[in-house]
Amino acid sequence: MATPSSSDARLFYRCAIRRFEEAQILLRAERTTGAVYLAGYGIECTLKSLVLSAAPASQTSSILGSFRGQRAHGYEWLREQYYGYKGARLPPDVNHHLTLASYWSTNLRYMPGDLKRGEAEDFIEAVAEIIEWARGRL
Repeated sequence: MATPSSSDARLFYRCAIRRFEEAQILLRAERTTGAVYLAGYGIECTLKSLVLSAAPASQTSSILGSFRGQRAHGYEWLREQYYGYKGARLPPDVNHHLTLASYWSTNLRYMPGDLKRGEAEDFIEAVAEIIEWARGRL
């Protein structure tokens, strides 16, 4: 498993893996909404790790400051930040998986019901593909 050289990128990468593992546990326990919620954070942390790994170390503090607020949860915004630091373009299949996961938001924490099992499984599968691709970039 690749590990980013930046300590801040490593932190976000480790968090991405951990949130994804927790999401898988929740999915097995039929807690589909919680599984999707945590897996979505796995994507967010993966993208943040990519941004930090692509950016010059001199900009780390500024980047970490930009990770605050609602926009920093947005996959599209994070992808554009990554591209802005000359990060590798996401291949079509990874973009497809990111599109499948694009309905994720922090508002899922206020959804008391459960998502359909198949929907949650598709989301978890998309997250797995995104994280796997990112491993090769870090």
